[in-house]
Amino acid sequence: MVQMQHGRAGPSRRTRTSDKIRRLLMSAPQPFDKEDQMTEQLAVFIDFENVARWAEEAFLDFELTPLIEYLQGRGSLVTKRAYGDWGRFSHYRDELMENAIDLVQMYSVRAGKNRADIRMTVDAMEIAMSRPHIRTFVIVSGDSDFGALIGKLREYGKYTVGIGPRNITHRLLVKSCDEFIYLETLLGEETGVGEQAGSDTEVARKLLLKALQAHGQRGEIPVAAARLKQTMLSMDSTFNEANYGFDHFKNWLEKNNDLVRLYLRDFQLYVAPRDFDVQQTPGLVEYEVPSEEQESVAVESPLAEQYRQIFARLKMNTTDFATRRDVLRDIYRELSEHPGAYTTDTLLETLRERYEAQGLSRSKTMLRHIWQMGFRQRAFDYGEHSASVRVPVWLSQDIDSEAAFVRRAESGFVYAVVHAGIPVDEAELAAVLLNDRDQCDYIQSLLEDLMARGLIVKDGNRYRLPGQSLIPFCDEPPLRLICREIEQVQLPEGAARGIEKAQTLAKRAMIQRSQDFSASARSYLYACRLQWDAVQRHEPGATLEDLRWYIASYASVRAGELSQVERDYSGSRTYYLAFFALVQEDDPLWGRMRGLINPMLAYYWANAARELGINVSSWNLSTASPAQVAVLAANHENAELRHRWQERTRALAEVNEGVLLRVIEQIRHNYADQPAYLDTADQILDIIQEARRRRNGADRAPVQEARNGQHA
Repeated sequence: MVQMQHGRAGPSRRTRTSDKIRRLLMSAPQPFDKEDQMTEQLAVFIDFENVARWAEEAFLDFELTPLIEYLQGRGSLVTKRAYGDWGRFSHYRDELMENAIDLVQMYSVRAGKNRADIRMTVDAMEIAMSRPHIRTFVIVSGDSDFGALIGKLREYGKYTVGIGPRNITHRLLVKSCDEFIYLETLLGEETGVGEQAGSDTEVARKLLLKALQAHGQRGEIPVAAARLKQTMLSMDSTFNEANYGFDHFKNWLEKNNDLVRLYLRDFQLYVAPRDFDVQQTPGLVEYEVPSEEQESVAVESPLAEQYRQIFARLKMNTTDFATRRDVLRDIYRELSEHPGAYTTDTLLETLRERYEAQGLSRSKTMLRHIWQMGFRQRAFDYGEHSASVRVPVWLSQDIDSEAAFVRRAESGFVYAVVHAGIPVDEAELAAVLLNDRDQCDYIQSLLEDLMARGLIVKDGNRYRLPGQSLIPFCDEPPLRLICREIEQVQLPEGAARGIEKAQTLAKRAMIQRSQDFSASARSYLYACRLQWDAVQRHEPGATLEDLRWYIASYASVRAGELSQVERDYSGSRTYYLAFFALVQEDDPLWGRMRGLINPMLAYYWANAARELGINVSSWNLSTASPAQVAVLAANHENAELRHRWQERTRALAEVNEGVLLRVIEQIRHNYADQPAYLDTADQILDIIQEARRRRNGADRAPVQEARNGQHA
């Protein structure tokens, strides 16, 4: 093992939280009495199977650290219980037990169903009646069955906090809680980088106005900011300024000063609508909102800001330069000294424990983000296995030194910039990545490494992805139809042009998609054309990343229009494949489109049955996972459906085998005791291997033809 340098002892693990966790803790409603705040006692009940299944489908793994850190920061956890089938989730037991969480065994009665709701309800009510000093109850689940429990706890005067995934948590459960926090927020999956950000922000702003109106009807304007927030929570328990990146409610109000005026009286902050007449209330002093210039000493260049946005979407900037380098070197040393002895999971846990013993604040989540830098640049080898956090791992054979490994991992920063279509400024990149504008030579070495591996090319003074066009993906077979539609679309005469208009159209399309697929598709198509033209004109701020986002959004809506409205299940297939060709796991689009990936895959497979006129209403497509739909199709009594499912899976393996590998991983960890699921996983794996053989054969074909020509 490598001897690590000892740093200054950090705070205890209980108080070491990420910026996201810190924001959540600051934004949590606090008791008025500071002594009460310090002694707040919580009972925590985790429906582990419910949230772990979701996390594994969304992220391949369930990172427990952020959840545990947040709960520990809320107060004293006097009761901590997790309910699940621990034979199925055995790989989480050690981490849960290390955090003194009691594991309650729940055997599954049938596939996909457990009895945690009954047992959790009984236990929670027993605690509520026998331990009156416990005032806060935390329910971690997305199951609407817990709504009745939460209602009963509130009758007993308990404060209820719900934590669950956004896309599987029933609205009834959310509304039942005093406070609800989406698990994506705890895990660092910011809503601010996805399509939902704009609509969520508008919902929060409307909530603010609605709460002010309620206080106005009672003659309580201006209203204390703390009381206003409580009113907003009573109207919508999911409101939390941390979701929008703000440490305090005051900061969020400052950002929305076009809606409200802020005042001070007796050192307390008060809020009123923008048109409030301050002369009606003596003793108020208007609060001056700091300008952006006052808040920022140094203003970054537009390019540096774009770089940081790209890195944030890929979670590549979650740590500082020195920590990143330190962790990358330790990963290299462990894998070079112990090749194949670790899985990703065991290596990161080993490093986390070592850092903790040395007083260094490095969570497993942070370590995983650094690991993914190397993973995206193919720095690791998994032997005969598919890439997974639970299989043995080696260094890639072409990495022969620590410096080469670090350079390979950090080249991902530069590749992300080129991939997004943003100009490369070596000095700006060096300042962002290395805190030293003079390190241009190192940035140049990263560019040369990427060019040597054929990942980028230089075109004049710019770098771009390989291809004959400024739009490098327009010649890819799955995208040709959509690209042709974009080039041929006729914009309305006199319509505004540029990236700002494209953004406006994309926002409109996002709102339209839940009401009118056709209108949404048309708006997205226009946005694609405007962004396409802007990229080709090198318009400042026009990025390939946004263009790919608009195209993926258009593909998803057009697929929905054809399959759900026009019932053209065969015609929709092209758009499904285009979506998956763009949305790859190592791409920023994966985070932006995460909420669509599972339903798109489920409907893609289900459409094979619809083509044959088979009724799939019993498949529950709105809630079924891709693995469940795959099993239903692959094992259906109709032989033609089985054939068409395999055909669709082959087509998908050609454009995005990663999403299929995730399905295999989900099956093996969630349905390991069910032969039908395991057989389906084997079929998918065979199809992936067949696709790999075809690709390898295609790569060798030109060489073989050349040899045949020489012999002739």
